[in-house]
Amino acid sequence: MNLNDDWDDKGSSRPVDPLKRIPAMAGPILRTIAIIFAILVIFSVAFGSIFVSVGAGEVGVKFSQFGGVQADELGEGLHIVPPWISVTKYSVQSQVYTMSSQAAEGERVGDDRINALTSEGLTLGLDISIRHRLISTDASSVHQKLGTAYAEKIIRPTVKSVIREVVSRHTAMDIYGQQRQVVAAEMQTELEDRLKNDGFIVEEVLLRNVQLPERVATAIEEKLQADQEAQRMIFVKQKEELEAERKVIEADGVANATIIRARGEAAALMMINEEIKKNPDLIRYKYIQMLEGQEIQTMIVPSSEGIILDVSNK
Repeated sequence: MNLNDDWDDKGSSRPVDPLKRIPAMAGPILRTIAIIFAILVIFSVAFGSIFVSVGAGEVGVKFSQFGGVQADELGEGLHIVPPWISVTKYSVQSQVYTMSSQAAEGERVGDDRINALTSEGLTLGLDISIRHRLISTDASSVHQKLGTAYAEKIIRPTVKSVIREVVSRHTAMDIYGQQRQVVAAEMQTELEDRLKNDGFIVEEVLLRNVQLPERVATAIEEKLQADQEAQRMIFVKQKEELEAERKVIEADGVANATIIRARGEAAALMMINEEIKKNPDLIRYKYIQMLEGQEIQTMIVPSSEGIILDVSNK
């Protein structure tokens, strides 16, 4: 029996081998794929590339020629988009916007510091740096409302407004002195509230330099020096008080030790007296113990004891 006879399609109603049909089926499929690829290439040449690569720390905002800005942003990686859609990339990494009195330090050339009035009416010059970043899910809204120049349109004016409002509630001493970090934290809190609805997160406010009127700066420096001297004197006084307390405690300790020692000696003497009363010869015994081991040439003894002579050689 020949198994190939079961698959013979000549003059037979038996089923045809599926493997023999593959070449016939592949032809139309390959032609369709080739046509689609050719159409994509033509559209790419005519309208731009259909492949868009979004880098690390970026987000892509899509704009359709037929529907405008689209709400769904493109994340990091390679994407395929229709030729009639353009993609604008925005950074979502931390960025710094600086306004400084130094010519080449800030975003603008020249003196760009913020001049603000304090609660007592003094004008301060402030060098400020704001670290912020764009919220990725709000990139489409920012692109539609502000565009790529959002820093100049919303970041800069909001920062200047908030800084001046916060400074107006504080004295020059607060901003120039030890409360500077507290004032900077207050600025950051208000900026966060203002810019969050616009699609931005404020990460840090750096109050880098405070420029005072010359006479005010001199007065504040003198006050700071006086405060430091007062603090030093307080420290010296506390140190001397502690030293005096230590000496009092030490003297009390010595006195208590002397009293305890005297009481011990008195108690010992009382015990000795009691023993002597009981045994009067104990004093003579202690006297002889004391003389042992000593070279004595002359000895004076009470007359009642008689004369002690060494007669061992006689």
